[in-house]
Amino acid sequence: MLDTRATDVLETGQSAPSRLRRERGLIGAALATIVFLQPATSTFHYDAGYYWNLSKALVGGGSFVGDGALALRGVLTGFLYLPAAVITEAGGNSLAGIAVLAENSVLIAVIGVVLIPALVALWRPVTVPVVVVSAVGAGVTLAGFAPFPLTDLWAAALLLITVIALGRRTAPWLLVAGLAGGAAFNIRPASLLPLAAVGLAVLVARRWSGILFGLGVAVALVPQVLLNAWRGSTWTPWPEMTGFLTTLQSSYAAYVVRYDTVFAGPVGSGPIEEPRRMYCSPAMAEAVNGNVPSSPGDLAGTLLAHMPQSLVFSAQKIGAALHWPLATPYAAPAPGVNALFALLVTAVAVIGAAALLRRVARAGRDASLAQAAAVIAWASSVVTLATSTTEARFALTLVVFGIAGCALLAADGFRPGSAPPRAWVAGALVAIVALFGVGHIGLGHPLEGVVTAAECADS
Repeated sequence: MLDTRATDVLETGQSAPSRLRRERGLIGAALATIVFLQPATSTFHYDAGYYWNLSKALVGGGSFVGDGALALRGVLTGFLYLPAAVITEAGGNSLAGIAVLAENSVLIAVIGVVLIPALVALWRPVTVPVVVVSAVGAGVTLAGFAPFPLTDLWAAALLLITVIALGRRTAPWLLVAGLAGGAAFNIRPASLLPLAAVGLAVLVARRWSGILFGLGVAVALVPQVLLNAWRGSTWTPWPEMTGFLTTLQSSYAAYVVRYDTVFAGPVGSGPIEEPRRMYCSPAMAEAVNGNVPSSPGDLAGTLLAHMPQSLVFSAQKIGAALHWPLATPYAAPAPGVNALFALLVTAVAVIGAAALLRRVARAGRDASLAQAAAVIAWASSVVTLATSTTEARFALTLVVFGIAGCALLAADGFRPGSAPPRAWVAGALVAIVALFGVGHIGLGHPLEGVVTAAECADS
């Protein structure tokens, strides 16, 4: 009998991979266009303003290091929005908002139709349903980040590249994985724990060749080391004021459930008198009052000393981090809509994570390094949320991995007998309700401004 598959290709004039590439391109273009159609912001405030000024200084001849912004931020952050800064320099400052929106729209499209499907490909071949679910998930959950020159999208994309590159068997891809991981850490210090955990797994699995991963990380951090040395401050591979930031994070992380930057109206419309809002835990604040931790080690000791109360507190932080308002990465009033969006994001994160964990658990010892790295990066990101002063946007990594899991689940659902068992479905639904509930409870004590442990305990 003749093989008819070759005949099918000749009749259509197009192979299955080429059709997938064409459809992926169309879906990506549609996603970028839809994201770009939202209103651009005219002015960048707070962190977004710092990052934008760094990129502008690179193309406009301003001081790249003179205002002290790089004392707290990695040197690579200035390069993230260089394309938008070039457009603005050529066409005028009035194009800043549109240029950033355009760049981020393309980035979200790349995440949605390239990177998330590539993560799914660690388990099964990519199909059009996988690309569609990934694109829709990215468009719905990530579009709010598009108007602002923040580092969150880039850090998530680089962490995805780190995991995906580990799926390749050749040594150069280990170097690529390390480069991406090191860059993610430089632009987003919260990537440290996932990077360290994945790096350890690489060394265990690949042994001597795993050194290439560490070499890639080191190369990515060379610019930071050189900048620190040039400034005469330190030879460390992180910004010189990282110690101060770590101390600050450790102290608030012991009693603050979540931190928001709040706009009074539409996001980007302008700052309010006190844009900082802290949701705190009076019980934890009372427990640590007078003995607030000043380092990650102190924080770990505090959490261990106040178990099981700290376990509930940590669960509240994780649930609250997924309680995304519609205006995420910022916060703005939207009664009713915010709660629905938070429920959607929580469901995506939980269902997707459950799907990925189920896949790895079924593989057991047969799981590949990249598959294990995906779960390790996800779990480390969860721990990072529980041990930091969390903003909603800090949970972006969990959401992106959740989208990948949902795409994997949706693709499996098209095959007979591939649907998850009822117990799995019931467990996922219970987890969604529980995590949403504890997150809602954790957000029950909002206070404006910078809040001390004593003020939180009295709230």
